[in-house]
Amino acid sequence: MNKQDKDRTNRIIQIYNDSRLTQKEFAHRIGVSQQLVSAVINYKKKPNQTILFGIIDNMDEIDPIWLLKGIGNYKNNYVAPYENSPLIVSHITNIVEKRFEVLSKELLQRVSSIEEKVRMSNALNILRRIDQDNSKLISEKNKSKGLGDKLRG
Repeated sequence: MNKQDKDRTNRIIQIYNDSRLTQKEFAHRIGVSQQLVSAVINYKKKPNQTILFGIIDNMDEIDPIWLLKGIGNYKNNYVAPYENSPLIVSHITNIVEKRFEVLSKELLQRVSSIEEKVRMSNALNILRRIDQDNSKLISEKNKSKGLGDKLRG
């Protein structure tokens, strides 16, 4: 790697470190693979146009001339804006969706359990009513049989 590429790599490392993002988040932010970011910041691969323009297009407050040539100023106090990080939003959305799925399943299980208990309760009530009706019928039958025996007797 020649001196110009090494200097460019050092500027990329500075941007990466100042962003306070993980390699994965940084790569996602600038639209390249994590492997490319890792190879560049570990001096295994020289910075190509994809990573350079990805930084210029997607990282705020980076002077393109400073990044490419080392001329001009770059603000060292750069911190990736929270609200502009699609990876953070995506991560939070995934957490919420997973939690919602778990809660939905638990709720459906509870509703099913309640429905089953209601069905069982209704079935038992119907059986009790049938037993009560049968008892009344048997009692009435016995009364009328007893009355019939008395009348015959």
